[in-house]
Amino acid sequence: MKLLHTLLFTFTLIATGLYANTPPNAKVVIERMIIAYGGEQNIQKLNAYEQVWKIETKTTDTNGTDERMVMMPNSLTTKLIYPDKTEVRMLHNNYGTKKFDNKIIQAKGPMLDAMKLQLMRLYHPLVLQSKLSAISTSEDATHYILTLTQGTVSASYFVSKENYLVEKVIGKLRMGGQDMEFVTLYEDYRPIHGVMVPHKEVKYAGDVNTAIMHLQKMRFIAAPKIKH
Repeated sequence: MKLLHTLLFTFTLIATGLYANTPPNAKVVIERMIIAYGGEQNIQKLNAYEQVWKIETKTTDTNGTDERMVMMPNSLTTKLIYPDKTEVRMLHNNYGTKKFDNKIIQAKGPMLDAMKLQLMRLYHPLVLQSKLSAISTSEDATHYILTLTQGTVSASYFVSKENYLVEKVIGKLRMGGQDMEFVTLYEDYRPIHGVMVPHKEVKYAGDVNTAIMHLQKMRFIAAPKIKH
């Protein structure tokens, strides 16, 4: 009987993820994320959408607007509008361009990697599920951490153990022989047509708080389903 109790206790530890030295199971975490975000059918809406964000700039006194169009998992267009300038960044299938002052330049090196991270940080649970083989896992006291590496860049998604929503993404790239981090905090989650969407983003470059973003508008666009 004592042996039976010992076996049952061991199996319980394994089943609940409390067994020492056992990393979080990425597949299980993502499955719970899918439920938390509104279910697979609703999450498919995040495959293509347009958003308008108000930019509260923290490094200058000039605020602006971020008009964003996302087509998962390969395309991101961002139009940054300030009183004195406008910049358009386009990424499609790992080819990036920047347009400003009526000039268009091709993004290469760290500039291109930064654009890739901007798209990766927006990956929803179904995209992560489709890239499961490239994800490693760890955890801290309050988060499961899913780290996705794609080429020269990586993104770590901090998933709340309480509600299985992404609360932070840390993107990493190499610049001048050193690692550089871009951090985005996601707050004020609210449902839009059945899918959970953060209405506030707090951005950091390294340790510097560069901007706080507030969602103003969002429109879903018909798009193909993500295969997984």
